[in-house]
Amino acid sequence: MGIMDNYKRHKFLWKVLCPIAGPIFKPMFACSCKKAPEIKAPYLVLANHNTDIDPGFLGFSFSKQQMYFVASEHVYRAGLASAILRFVFEPIAKRKGTSDALTVMKAIRTLREGRNVCLFPEGQRSFNGRTGPIAVATGKLVKASKATLVTYKFEGGYFATPRWGKGIRRGKMSGYVVNVYDPETLAQKTPEEITEIICRDLHEDAYERQKENPIAYKGKNLAEGMESALCVCQKCQKIDTLSTKKNSIFCESCGFTTDIDVYGYYSDTSKFKTLAEWDDFQTEYFKDFVEKNKSEENVFLFSDDEVTLKLVKAEHQEEVVGTGKFEMYTKNFSFKCEGKEVDLPLCDIVDISMHGRQTLVFSDNKGNYYELTSSNPKKQKKLKNVRKYIICFNNLK
Repeated sequence: MGIMDNYKRHKFLWKVLCPIAGPIFKPMFACSCKKAPEIKAPYLVLANHNTDIDPGFLGFSFSKQQMYFVASEHVYRAGLASAILRFVFEPIAKRKGTSDALTVMKAIRTLREGRNVCLFPEGQRSFNGRTGPIAVATGKLVKASKATLVTYKFEGGYFATPRWGKGIRRGKMSGYVVNVYDPETLAQKTPEEITEIICRDLHEDAYERQKENPIAYKGKNLAEGMESALCVCQKCQKIDTLSTKKNSIFCESCGFTTDIDVYGYYSDTSKFKTLAEWDDFQTEYFKDFVEKNKSEENVFLFSDDEVTLKLVKAEHQEEVVGTGKFEMYTKNFSFKCEGKEVDLPLCDIVDISMHGRQTLVFSDNKGNYYELTSSNPKKQKKLKNVRKYIICFNNLK
């Protein structure tokens, strides 16, 4: 089947599925998606990112205007689900934890062929409810594409399905086009100026919005999974001692515990009212932690047992390096398994990121692309938190 045949299929399925999926998912998330204005193709849609099905919600706003999404490469490694996804949408794969210039080239080529593209420039969902940093490379992509820029914003998604959480919380969610910028206007601006526009249009702070207009997000086990976002106890300041059960997060070392309510706020036992405030404390803690441990020596920071390290090949194939212990030092990552040790100097690591709640991905200057997961993904009792590796790596670099 040729490229044009694929494109016709994608357009047909888009128009068929959007009207069917809308009545199912909109009530489930209490989501309202404002219809986008008619925009001449090709255009590039940039949106903030808070739920796994943001592409679907965005599609409800653009139900008559099919587009291709830039998606994390791991969606191509999910068996039958991946095959269906490719048949229906053919997303443009992006390797998290790499610069992945090939993705940029594919996106620009798609736009120049007259087709619309959507990407989430933060690169991942927010853990604390705030829109993440957006690199100036995004502004460069917009300028190089010479396409119309559409900025699109989601509100309420963070509390509806927090990245660290389990299940759906019923509250309120919305999505709408913020602005449309024509190619002539963008041609007069620098990549830095375009990036500033994008950051301004997509900025969202879930807790600030909640403060202004409190909305209850009701569900079960509201705190479970929160240890994938937070790993430093606010009382004893030990790492990886936090656990969750139902609506409570607690420290297994000092006994500290606090509950979270339907508005996303902690009980009075916590010195922080929101997860964002606790996350700010944790970020500063790791900044100081790294600074204190910097020296000429290679200092051990922390580790995780019973984890699996994989090499991901160019065609989405996985090669298991082994299952064992992953350690972080101030100068390297070390992976020990089955009598062998893999040494990964931090100076060779090009970029680092994560997908989902607990999967670490990173690439080195030799072109290797690694993925670190729990050896038992269903339980994930051992690998509670991989954010600590990312935060400390960024401080060390």
